[in-house]
Amino acid sequence: MKTSVKFLLTSIMLLAFASFVPAQKKRACPVPPPSPFKHDGAIATSFDRASGMRTTLEHPRIISAPDGGFYLTASFRHQSARGATRLTLDVAFISASKSARYRDSHNLVFYADGKELPFVGSAAQYQTTKGEHGLLLEATRVTVPYDMLIKLTQSRQVAARIGSTQFALSNNHLEALRELVSLMAPPPSTWATASSSAR
Repeated sequence: MKTSVKFLLTSIMLLAFASFVPAQKKRACPVPPPSPFKHDGAIATSFDRASGMRTTLEHPRIISAPDGGFYLTASFRHQSARGATRLTLDVAFISASKSARYRDSHNLVFYADGKELPFVGSAAQYQTTKGEHGLLLEATRVTVPYDMLIKLTQSRQVAARIGSTQFALSNNHLEALRELVSLMAPPPSTWATASSSAR
């Protein structure tokens, strides 16, 4: 991977999850065995005393959109599926451009196989930070409940809309999300695209 891309993705991760990860030294967990999911995303788990274990997805492929594109990142904090706290995943789409394009677009909508997925979660949050070469990184982040994640990851086609910009996730991005969701709790008995290959 090129150094500039690595730098961009590192900046994206810091932007997307700065409010979720305390500024403490983290301990990396052992590398997991090879995944049955086929995708280009990088999934890693870290640990610190304040927030416990957190697993994060960083996907290097850009998601094409009419006015540019987005990078996908997602993260969850490990907790018991039987606990009182509802399982959720923090999902962020990050764009890189010369000027702000989504400052007033704080709504993030998902579509599963053409149907809008309404869910009761936190409102979309918006953050910006400066990247290299004068780029402005804009992150739109939302917290998605586990039951809605299952509907999303079992779908064959998933799209999202930020403001008036709608874009489709590739199977490669979906496979990365499927793996991440499978790590949150025991996975569903079947996955809609288990036999499909990443594109």
